Amino acid sequence: MLAVTMLPARQGDAIWLRWGDAGTPHQLLVDMGTEEAGKLVRQRIFDLDEAERIFDLLVVTHVDRDHIGGVLSCLAEADPIPGLTIRDVWFNGYPHLTGGIVHTGLEPMGPAQGERLASWLKTQVWNAAFDGRAVVRAPDRPLTSMTLHDGLTLKALGPMPERLTQLAPVWKEEVAEALRKGTLTTVSPGLEPMGPKVPPILEDLEDLRQLAATPTLADDSEANGSTITLLLEYRNRRVLLAGDAIPEDLIAGIAAASPAGRLHLDAFKLPHHCSQRNIVRELVEAVDCDHWLVSTDGTRFRHPDPIALARVVLHSTLRPARLAFNVPSKFNGWWDNDEWRDLFKYKTQYGAPDSGLTITWDHNDN
Repeated sequence: MLAVTMLPARQGDAIWLRWGDAGTPHQLLVDMGTEEAGKLVRQRIFDLDEAERIFDLLVVTHVDRDHIGGVLSCLAEADPIPGLTIRDVWFNGYPHLTGGIVHTGLEPMGPAQGERLASWLKTQVWNAAFDGRAVVRAPDRPLTSMTLHDGLTLKALGPMPERLTQLAPVWKEEVAEALRKGTLTTVSPGLEPMGPKVPPILEDLEDLRQLAATPTLADDSEANGSTITLLLEYRNRRVLLAGDAIPEDLIAGIAAASPAGRLHLDAFKLPHHCSQRNIVRELVEAVDCDHWLVSTDGTRFRHPDPIALARVVLHSTLRPARLAFNVPSKFNGWWDNDEWRDLFKYKTQYGAPDSGLTITWDHNDN
């Protein structure tokens, strides 16, 4: 089986994947949400028997606080969890932004939370699958494929090396500011427009088309550009975990993974919590997707943005479009609307506030 769980992570991502024999599955984690959410992930790990606290991989996609913060409160700045084994941690720290290689004793600099994480990572296995180098998609080269237990593979569709280079000066400036203030507690989130406070008025298909066609600015956040983007393949299943990736980079990565045409996906964790800056028509049409996954409770930026969801619903190549939300919220609740579902041909699925949403595929599922 393959199971993808989007845990409650406030406005961020915390994704727990399990695969293999349902009785003794292998598992990995991608991000842990905010520092508050990380405490909940920590409790879930404690709820496992000690013998089950083995993770093949932890991926920290980038330094935004709603992805990295929970790793600090769960692991890096907390007491060790008895029996916990993490075989490798993928995270691009400051040395990787300038072409460096991580190793024990390295003194990396970084944005506040990246710096705090790096102190812990020096005691862990760090980017071992990449020989200590950056996790990137190299231009004009075949995708790097890493195989874990039972044949599960991971392909890095991003970031591109130049995105790490672009992040380097931002990283330095923030550390200098944090040191000046005597604190290492914040990280530049990047400018992000908030979604509306009220639902859109959608009375017919033309209203949906106009909403989807609303002009939006491109995402220019250096941190988002540095996101580790993963294509997971297991048996006959594919899941794309996009972190906060920039759409043009995602489209290029998808093309590299499927040069002959649209990439079929069983699930696509949409970038940047379904922000209008990160969901464009070309991205939606680049894949044939069964489940569109959204991870956010709407705090801070009022995501998912209705413009972004309109683009998913309108341009999804598989009908009905299936929208899956990790937790119910005011803003994704607007789409829990029978009239809209019938009119625009989509379905919705909502997780529980305290446990999130799990989607499971058995090996024999069609």
